[in-house]
Amino acid sequence: MRLRSLCGIALFLLLVGLVGPAFAQGGGGNDVNEEVRRAVERAVGASVSTSVAESLSRSIVSEGTRQAENTTIFFSPFYNRTDGDFDFAKFTADTGGGTIGFLQKLNDVVLLHGAFAGAFTKAKTEVDGFGTVRVETNFLDGRLGADFIFLNEQVAKGWFTLEGGVSRFDSDVEDFDAIWAYRVAPSMTLSVRGGPILFEPTIGFAFSRAFKGVDDADTVITFNPSFSVKYRGEKFRPQLNFAYSKVLAPKIVSGNEDGVISIGPEILYAISPNILIGGAYSYSTPLTKDIDVNSHTVTLEFRWIF
Repeated sequence: MRLRSLCGIALFLLLVGLVGPAFAQGGGGNDVNEEVRRAVERAVGASVSTSVAESLSRSIVSEGTRQAENTTIFFSPFYNRTDGDFDFAKFTADTGGGTIGFLQKLNDVVLLHGAFAGAFTKAKTEVDGFGTVRVETNFLDGRLGADFIFLNEQVAKGWFTLEGGVSRFDSDVEDFDAIWAYRVAPSMTLSVRGGPILFEPTIGFAFSRAFKGVDDADTVITFNPSFSVKYRGEKFRPQLNFAYSKVLAPKIVSGNEDGVISIGPEILYAISPNILIGGAYSYSTPLTKDIDVNSHTVTLEFRWIF
């Protein structure tokens, strides 16, 4: 039972990214607990569904700044496979889910967006000396955000985003209470155009805290810089995305991890000016020494503009 509880916590960390609260209140105390904590903390970064919602929100906001006042509805099913291999154990986790959301351009200065995501994970962990444990988890995430355009020129646009939301994580581990958490994420994006090429760097932070299911939770502060290089043709619109995520606080986490990088291509195809379809692939891995975790995410994208 204790092993199963550890695996459940590990999956929580992988999916939700609230690594500090879960282990700060756990107290560590033995080698297995410490190794599990070090192995999974920020291994994938934020949850798969949260990452998808964020990337879609940024991409759609970028498109929205260049369009007339309108509404965009988007839907994105996704699949993720994460593998980890360590001295004491190895695990595999398969996650499926989807994100649905909207963007409403109110005027040339203010845009509103929201997203709701859900994910279901089946994981198998093999720990030396203990055997194999299987855990199932589910995760829900809802968010609303506002985007304020402060630069609106032909060759350069910039906007500030403030986004907030609530998430719920649960698993089939016995005596594991569902964990509720809130999250606030400010960011700033600059979009520079050179002909059909766009370069869009983003600097962002996230402040998250569990308010139910975890005792004496700390606030987790994450630094999230990223950039995209895009080609915007009439029909085909490929791009390359790169992101980095690093926990700044609490110290129990930030002092033991070096962040997570994510990179991958994305392509959109305009069936018509109002309907776009596409797909994306992302590979993520932690930079922390001696942590071998590889995460692969495949996403389909559907957008309707009206």
